Amino acid sequence: MKQSNEKQSYLRFFGLADLAEHGSQGILAFWVILSLAFFLFGDQNLIAPNMKNIAASLGITDQKEIDWKMGGLIPILFFILGGLVSLSMGYLSQKFSRKNLLIAAVLLGEIPCFLTAYAETYDQFLILRTLCGFGLGGIFPLLFSLIGDYFSTHSRAIATGYVSLAMGLGVGVGQLLGGILGGADPVNGWRDSFIFMSVPSFFFTAIYWIFCKEPKRGGAEGVQVSDELAHKISMKDFLVLFENKTNLGAFLQGLPGCIPWGVFFVFLADYYENTYLLSKEVSAGLITFAAVGIFIGTFFGGVVGQLLYNIKKSYQAILCMVTTLVGIIPALYLLYAQGIVQNMGLFIGLNILTGIMISITGPNVRAVLINVNPPKSRSAIFSIYNLTDDLGKGLGPALSAIILGLTPDRALALSISILFWIPCGLAWFLILFNYEKDEKAMLDSLSNS
Repeated sequence: MKQSNEKQSYLRFFGLADLAEHGSQGILAFWVILSLAFFLFGDQNLIAPNMKNIAASLGITDQKEIDWKMGGLIPILFFILGGLVSLSMGYLSQKFSRKNLLIAAVLLGEIPCFLTAYAETYDQFLILRTLCGFGLGGIFPLLFSLIGDYFSTHSRAIATGYVSLAMGLGVGVGQLLGGILGGADPVNGWRDSFIFMSVPSFFFTAIYWIFCKEPKRGGAEGVQVSDELAHKISMKDFLVLFENKTNLGAFLQGLPGCIPWGVFFVFLADYYENTYLLSKEVSAGLITFAAVGIFIGTFFGGVVGQLLYNIKKSYQAILCMVTTLVGIIPALYLLYAQGIVQNMGLFIGLNILTGIMISITGPNVRAVLINVNPPKSRSAIFSIYNLTDDLGKGLGPALSAIILGLTPDRALALSISILFWIPCGLAWFLILFNYEKDEKAMLDSLSNS
C-alpha cells in the first residue's frame, strides 16, 4: 500500500495521476511511448543542418537544386506517404492490436532511417527518406488513441503535452546532433546522425513488445463503453467525423498551421548560416534554443490549457487562437534580425520566445480532438488530422523551395510561409463556438450506447 501511495504521489507531481490506475505496465508503457516519439521525430530534421553537406556527398552543388531536392521534394514524398499510412491506421486499429501496429510502424520507419546512413546516390537517399514516413505516419494516430485511454478529460492536455514535448525535443536534439556531427566531419558526419537517432528506437521497441500492454479502449471516459473492437470502422464513420464542427475546425487550422512548421526547421538553420554568416554549429544551436522554447511552450501550454479547460472549456480554444496569431510576430522577426544577431544573448532569447509562442497550440488541439470524439473513432480522427498535418509539413518546404526558385530574397520566401499562421489562428473561431456542445454530444452518445 505504501509503495502504491508513493507511486501515485510522484505521478501526481508530474500531472499524470491517472496512470496509477494502469499499474506498473501502464506507467512503463507511457514513458516508453514518449521515448519512441522522441527518436522517431528526432530523425525528421536531420537533413536541415547538413543540406549542403549531404547534397555535396550525393553530387548536387547548385543552390536551387539543393533547395528543391533536399528541402522540397523529400518532405513532399515523406509526408504524403506518412499521411496515407496514417489514414490507414484508423481502419487497421479496429482490426489489429494497437500495440502490434505501433511496433510495426516504428520498425518500418527506423529501419530505412538507419539505412539512410549508407545511401550513395540521391535516388537511394530519396527512397529511404520517403520510406521513413511509415514511422511518423503510423505512430501518430496510435499514440493519441492510446493517450485517450490512459487519461481522463481532467489531465489529457497535460498528457498530450508530454507527448508533444517528446516530439519537439526529438526534432530539436536531432537537429543539434546533426549540426555538431556535420560540423566535425563535413563529408560523412551527417551519416552518423542517422545511425545515432535510429538505433535507440530498436531498444525501446523491444521493451514495449516484451513488458507493456495497451489500455482498454474507452476505459478513461467515466461511462461504460462497449467493446470497440466489435465495431469495424467504415467510410460512413469517417464522414460522420466531419459533421463535428470542432473536428472540422481542427482540420482547417491544421493544414495552413503546419506549413510554417515545415519551413521553420527545414530552412531556418541554413538561413542563419548563409544570411547571418553564422557557423553550422551556432546555427544548429540556435534552432536547439528554439526547441527549448518549444519544450517550454509545449509542456506549460498543455498545463495552462488544462487549467483553462477546467475553468471553462472555451478558454482553451481562446488560448490557442491568441498564441497562434501573436506568435507570427517573433517568427517573422527571426528573418529580419540583422540588428540584434551580434547580440547573441538577445537573439537566443528571441529564438526561445518564438519556440514558446508557436508550440502552445500543439498539445491543446490534440486534447481537444480526444475530448470530442468517442474512443472507437480516435484512431480514425487522428489519422485524418495527421493527414492534414503531413500535407502542411510537406507543402510548406515545397512552397518555400518554389518561391526560393523565383526570388533571390530568401527572407521573403520564408515570410510568406510563416503568414499561413493567420488562417490557422482564425480557424480556431469554429472550435471556440462548438467545443462544449460537441464534447457534451459525444458523452451523451456514449451514455446512450
